[in-house]
Amino acid sequence: MLDFSSLNEPQFQAVNWHDGPLLVLAGPGSGKTRVLTYRIARIIEETPDKHFRILGLTFTNKAAAEMRVRIEALVPNAGIRTLLTTFHSFAGDILRQHGHLIGIRPDFTIITQEGERVALLDEAISDATAAGDEADYRGEKLLPVVSRLLDSGADKQTTPTILRSLPLEHQLPIANIYYAYRKRMIAAGTLDFGGLIVEALGLLRNNPAVRKQVQRIYSYICVDEFQDTNRSQYDILRSLVNTDTKNLFVVADDDQIIYQWNGASPERLEALKNDFSMTVLQLPANYRCPPKVVELANSLIVHNASRSGGKQPLQATKSANSELTVRLLKFASFDKCLSANILNLLNRL
Repeated sequence: MLDFSSLNEPQFQAVNWHDGPLLVLAGPGSGKTRVLTYRIARIIEETPDKHFRILGLTFTNKAAAEMRVRIEALVPNAGIRTLLTTFHSFAGDILRQHGHLIGIRPDFTIITQEGERVALLDEAISDATAAGDEADYRGEKLLPVVSRLLDSGADKQTTPTILRSLPLEHQLPIANIYYAYRKRMIAAGTLDFGGLIVEALGLLRNNPAVRKQVQRIYSYICVDEFQDTNRSQYDILRSLVNTDTKNLFVVADDDQIIYQWNGASPERLEALKNDFSMTVLQLPANYRCPPKVVELANSLIVHNASRSGGKQPLQATKSANSELTVRLLKFASFDKCLSANILNLLNRL
């Protein structure tokens, strides 16, 4: 029997949320991983005779492994009923099982080196040029554009809209190069990280039978650090959630959106609220930082233009340390800042 005595009231409410969509706004040190793991463990414990699985999506293998260990400690053999993984790993699993429907071999490899991607893109440029595009493009220059298209989940319908900010004479050639790059990856039996997501997304969108099978297996979906999702990852999530039950449990913090270079956006959180009519619950308690640090953080994040309305200030739970001081230091360059930090660490040894 699970013991909830260590949970505060908002944590307890989140853990005991039943069906339907819930967004938990949880800052650093608020116990969000505890909430996620206890919620999953509770559902498993309360449904011993059921066969559905729970899908937990996060962004790093380390985070997924930590959740796995915690849940196994709460409910032995929980691994049979759960899949705790990253967006990319889950997309890879989908493609290995069903990718043959779109021409992807189950033994495809993942390319991570930029040089390999550039070489493949150069081949795609040759393919597109041979088809009638005369402009002189190079893979090294176009790779960021292609990456952004992949992160946006661009397909035949949305690519023209995404590229409309480019000069008109470049829009169609670059679109054709993007399509050729995806074809090249599939033909070569390789996918990059963006390709994993966008091809899995296309598979789920265009094959209702596959989509329904996945939704039937994973009756509950939980997402950690949702604020870091890009457009294609969000669209994957929308394809996974059963539109009838909407059993989606999301943990996020709009004050920690740091991956905007990779397509994360405050707009994604607003889209989530609107698309799923999310109930919102906040975990304001901070168990990590002393009061002075929490006070300083509150004074800064209150000015974040894109934060959710009505958020409570963070609440420090640690005892105050009279010796703690918060200092603001300025350096002439990043190198000097780095040197000062290294020296400070050495002095502490």
